[in-house]
Amino acid sequence: MTRPAALVVALVVALALPALAAAPRFWRFEGTSVFLKGELESLSVDSEARLRLGPAVGTLFDPETPTAWCVARGHEGVFYVGTGNDGRLFRVEGDQGRVVFDAEELELHAVAVGSDGTVYAATSPEGAVYAIDSDGEARRFFDPSETYIWALAFDGSGNLVVATGAEGRVYRVGPDGTSTTLLSSSDAHVLSLAVDSAGRVYAGSSPGGVVYRIDAEGQVFVLLDSPFSEIKALAVAADGGLYAGAVNGEGATPPPPSLPAAPIPGQAVPTAQVTVSEAFAPITPLAPPPVVSAVPSTATPRGAVLRIDPDGTVETLWSSADDVPHAIAPAEDGVLVGTGDSGKVYRVTRSGAWALIATLSADQVTGISTHAGEPAALVTSNPARLHTLSRHTAAEGTFVSEVKDAEAVSTWGRLRWEGRAPAGTSVRLETRSGNTSRPDTTWGPWTEGEVGARGAPIKSESSRFLQVRVTLAGKDGATPEVEALSAAYLQRNLRPRVTSITVHPPGEVFQKPIAVTGEPEVLGLDPDPLGERSSPPAPGAPAVTAFSRKFQRRGLQTIVWNAEDSNGDALVYGVAYRALGDQQWRVLRRGVADPVLAWDTTAMPDGRYLVRVTASDAPDNPPALALAGDKDSASFEVDNSPPTLRASLAPGTRDRIRATAQDSGSRIRRLEFSLDAGRWQEAHPVDGINDSTEETYEFSVQTSTSPGPHVVVLRVSDWLGNVATGRVDVP
Repeated sequence: MTRPAALVVALVVALALPALAAAPRFWRFEGTSVFLKGELESLSVDSEARLRLGPAVGTLFDPETPTAWCVARGHEGVFYVGTGNDGRLFRVEGDQGRVVFDAEELELHAVAVGSDGTVYAATSPEGAVYAIDSDGEARRFFDPSETYIWALAFDGSGNLVVATGAEGRVYRVGPDGTSTTLLSSSDAHVLSLAVDSAGRVYAGSSPGGVVYRIDAEGQVFVLLDSPFSEIKALAVAADGGLYAGAVNGEGATPPPPSLPAAPIPGQAVPTAQVTVSEAFAPITPLAPPPVVSAVPSTATPRGAVLRIDPDGTVETLWSSADDVPHAIAPAEDGVLVGTGDSGKVYRVTRSGAWALIATLSADQVTGISTHAGEPAALVTSNPARLHTLSRHTAAEGTFVSEVKDAEAVSTWGRLRWEGRAPAGTSVRLETRSGNTSRPDTTWGPWTEGEVGARGAPIKSESSRFLQVRVTLAGKDGATPEVEALSAAYLQRNLRPRVTSITVHPPGEVFQKPIAVTGEPEVLGLDPDPLGERSSPPAPGAPAVTAFSRKFQRRGLQTIVWNAEDSNGDALVYGVAYRALGDQQWRVLRRGVADPVLAWDTTAMPDGRYLVRVTASDAPDNPPALALAGDKDSASFEVDNSPPTLRASLAPGTRDRIRATAQDSGSRIRRLEFSLDAGRWQEAHPVDGINDSTEETYEFSVQTSTSPGPHVVVLRVSDWLGNVATGRVDVP
């Protein structure tokens, strides 16, 4: 930018790049939504927005198929896993699994183990229930007419309860295979079952989202007609309350078997095989409000966990706009909830407190089995795996934040954490940075963190994007707790830009929004044309852009501009001018806070001028770091002098007038005349068009209708509104 040195000093503080903005900024990583959007490994996030070590997760078995829909616990630590696409039932003992049943149907959605060790497997489509004895012999036990069989459970008498679709029915099947219809729902599918200690059967439907209760005598009662489209899973609590995993919108109609990759409704674990779980380390009791959500309350929930108390009271204990519950199972003071589409496992308590306790490397957690004193068993889909959830916390876990955008190349400050670390535990902080919105091979490596430090300097290279990784390490079951992280950064100072300049018509001014004196005060008019502001504008103070009433003030020229700063710095402006053809810019105004200037041009020679507006970010930066940008306006006319007018009778005539109008600056706009104070009439120039600074006119006046003498008054105006008058006497 080439400028005379004096002008640069007068208007801006120049600085060669690179430069850093003076005011540091801070990111805070806190709140459940922030932690849940990050990548979590062996960490839990609870409803009080704390990062803690979660239970250790182990993988028992890989059936080498995309989907697994259900799991049931057999005798002596044996698990049975039902899969999709191939309709197989696996028996898993220890870390070894084998196929014990290969169905003709494609999907195996529910499995239950009887007290005698007989395994019952439900298949779809063209659904049937098969009984597999201890020798691995399978027989068709129950063959209803419905297409799908979604859930199995045992009632208090050892009868098998079967839930079906696409005609939503619930059957009770005796040990000899004879069946009784308990429920014929108006909904197309009954997706979930649970049985309480009194032998009452609970069923959840789709697409109406209804929860039914069927007593021992077969009496059906609607416990809940929910606003959700599916009741995907049910579980009975020890105190008699009923938990329901509800889904809104998506998945209302089960997909056909030809689309196995899409999650199909999961099944509830048979209550007779489930007791209170101790499958994970106890979480410190919380005291949240009655309804706690994993997302802001304004979000529309895709999924929720409801509790129906024995007296019929319904509470929403957990909801999410992102996660859908596929399976729930009883746990200490609440339930475990397996969700999709990010493979998350939540613990939801009776009080409404919740915690994300595990994130599995799968899309959906489709089945959960819990048993007192034993690790919880979980099956996943995409890919299919059988996992265990330990009663003990993991030794180490990590949180990786979302990528943060500084919006400009920045220098990083310190990374700090807030929380507590019991003796022997530690918190390690690491960062990496780059200039692409997604981490790739061009990003720098993770920097070494400082174990146990409350804060550490960010050693990553200056760049635009930053990502944070926190590693928690525990000892003897104790875990650190991280409630918030903060990262400081300093943007590279970017030059402000003047994006547009508007030159209003001469004399057009705007009244200030508030007139102090009672008289109209002109917006942008400073009595001292070179006066400095007594104080700079407050950082972030809004510029005056809304003009009020418009009026005319001769000699004033209003100039309005727009400017922006990518750093968000407060701006101050300088205005300079020069005449067209002149090389010298002259200072007109310094320290202008608002993007408007009313210039009193009455002291300026007539001619064409340009203005240059310079925006400086000096209010938010020290002099050595401030930057400036400028823009020139289009040229405009300054003309405060009236035209000159010479007029007389044309030689040899009695009523013909010849006039010459001349202006030093702008073009002649029109010439008018009035005979004997009559109406004004326009006269046209000899060449037919007013397009020059000098025009000649010749016209006749009608004096024959009355005796003389007569007076002809002439009025000439230029294009900037300056007016001159003259007189011609007609004998």
